[in-house]
Amino acid sequence: MRKLFFFVTVFTVANILAQTESSKRERKWQIGIGTAVVKFSDEDAAFIGDKNMIQIPRLNLTIPIGNNLSLDGAMSFNSFGVGFIDNSVKYFSLDGSVRYNFNNLSEDFVPYVFAGGSLVDSERKMTPTLNIGAGLTYWISKSFGLNTQVYYKHSLEMFESMRSHIQITGGIVYSFDIGSMFAGKPTSSIGGACYFNQH
Repeated sequence: MRKLFFFVTVFTVANILAQTESSKRERKWQIGIGTAVVKFSDEDAAFIGDKNMIQIPRLNLTIPIGNNLSLDGAMSFNSFGVGFIDNSVKYFSLDGSVRYNFNNLSEDFVPYVFAGGSLVDSERKMTPTLNIGAGLTYWISKSFGLNTQVYYKHSLEMFESMRSHIQITGGIVYSFDIGSMFAGKPTSSIGGACYFNQH
């Protein structure tokens, strides 16, 4: 029983420490830049005007709201042509989602699932979509990571200006502590130390 109790205690403490180290990173803000590819089915492509469209750049900001939850906002701009894929029509989207991060699975690999919505601006007019998806961030250092994710953007039948489609994204993210950026060094204690040193 003592050996079992010791093993369970050590395992529990190690697991808590691992989750704490992982959650420290996930409690930080993240900014990212990358690209995205939108894919329509053959039937919907005939209506939209293009089957595969690329967005450059795609910008996103992720704000933690708990140990496993975060809010993510992104903007995907219409591509200005990259040679091998040129968009026949425009595609610009504003995305917002709530993520659930699986922080305790690995220190370097952080998978997550998300749900949210988008406003997609096409050739016709801006149209809302409902989104679900999954993503993965591989942290190559304490501050930088590689991110990829897959969206399914569902367009309701009542909106005739857009069709449901898939968006695949990829980019690099930077993690930072927003609190340390605005935290100033205390000056009263320094001034007090100088005062007492002079007397």
